[in-house]
Amino acid sequence: MWNICISRKLLALRLFEDTAGKRWQKSVKDEQLEILCVSQFTLYHRLKGNKPDFHLAMQGDAAQKLYNSFLKRLGKDYDGAKVKDGKFGAYMQVHIQNDGPVTVELESPVEESKVIKDSQTKVNNCNEVKQPESADINK
Repeated sequence: MWNICISRKLLALRLFEDTAGKRWQKSVKDEQLEILCVSQFTLYHRLKGNKPDFHLAMQGDAAQKLYNSFLKRLGKDYDGAKVKDGKFGAYMQVHIQNDGPVTVELESPVEESKVIKDSQTKVNNCNEVKQPESADINK
């Protein structure tokens, strides 16, 4: 379920300007662009003193299965030939050129009863985010 949600969201995100130059009007799908997916587990870290700690990240085998299922889903929802990926778990030098100071982070949905501790928000579905009634995330 989560991979369907993230795939659809990624393909529907309006990140590009239209022909008149109006921002946030066109999606990857609208423009028929290629997508480069790079697995980056280092985004899921905690600082332990002055060092990053990754012990809460998913184990490699399970993470690779999860990543591959996402790529497969994205290829089904879009033109599979336009979905590119890096080598999972490899040290890579990826050269990109950012177009503007914008970074969009997509997170997979969680069950309604769970609270995302970092942002203290409750995610009900792929398109709706609600603040919890209490800032106490242990309730």
